[in-house]
Amino acid sequence: MSPAPPTQDSGTYEEGPEQAAEYLRLALAFLGNHKLAPNPVNFALCYDYVAGRNPVLKEALEHALADGPLSPVAAHDLYRRFIWDDNKRQLETIRNGLRTLLMETITGVDQAKTQAEQSSESLAAKSAHLARGPSLEEVHRILGEVVGETRGIAHNSQLLKEMLDETRQEVEALREELEHTRLQVTIDALTGLKNRRAFDAALQEACSQASKPTTTLSLLLIDIDHFKDVNDTYGHLIGDKVIRSVGTLLSANIKGKDTVARMGGEEFAVLLPETPLANAERVGEVLRAAIERSRLKRADTGETVGRVTVSIGITAYQPGESNDNFIERADKALYLSKRAGRNRVSVLAANDTTTRHS
Repeated sequence: MSPAPPTQDSGTYEEGPEQAAEYLRLALAFLGNHKLAPNPVNFALCYDYVAGRNPVLKEALEHALADGPLSPVAAHDLYRRFIWDDNKRQLETIRNGLRTLLMETITGVDQAKTQAEQSSESLAAKSAHLARGPSLEEVHRILGEVVGETRGIAHNSQLLKEMLDETRQEVEALREELEHTRLQVTIDALTGLKNRRAFDAALQEACSQASKPTTTLSLLLIDIDHFKDVNDTYGHLIGDKVIRSVGTLLSANIKGKDTVARMGGEEFAVLLPETPLANAERVGEVLRAAIERSRLKRADTGETVGRVTVSIGITAYQPGESNDNFIERADKALYLSKRAGRNRVSVLAANDTTTRHS
């Protein structure tokens, strides 16, 4: 579990050649010790790990390796979460585009204002001249100049209108792009579920609302059993389909204010507001059974993928406790399900050492 976003920008490398060479040696040794393929994704993870650049990445990587060799799916998920943030870069692109657009608009408006002021001064001067009783020839000349000034003002007004119309269209395009990026920030690309960032926000809000003793909030942590075996037996494309299938089943069996999210890799979370522990246990059993009954077939061969099961850990929020403690207790319950044989639901209440399995 990664309790918080990175505290250091993993894209900034300030070490000198000697220190970088030492990190390189340590990273290669780390790759070898954990039997990780020396591809760019794994190398970047290991380099940042041995450099101690990101404590949250360190904890997440250690957690992932505790269950066995790191799968490409899990490695890519860690890489996207802690090193390469497409959404942050996309947001910066939008910011820069909006900044440029505003500067161009300000410049255009200032130019139009200057031209309007010049035209106003010119017309005022001609009005003053007319007040002095000019000759017929001078009046004729002034009329011609006024017609020219008027045409110039109309032309400048039209140019300004066109520029503002174009600005409005570009702002609308940037708004749509920003909305798309906002969704990307909160949606897991593989499953379409909420991602870890969105889950953290939902958890914070749910815990705030459940701060009163009369309000209940339960949390389910769900992990696909023996997922590495699925990848090893059928390949990572099938592994991705299994993750999507589990996500779909979870979404189909929750309702109302409940929140389902992919936490990363093969792990999911379900938040159940206004749900006491006993009801949450029933929900967990429904989810576990639905996934156990499901069968996934390969599109190319029609072969049925072996039975997919999940382990589930459940706990209830205690008013006043930290979000980390809440998640940690659910994580302990999940671990107890795995230790008890997997494909089961374990419930761990706060301040209770007894665990109930179903």
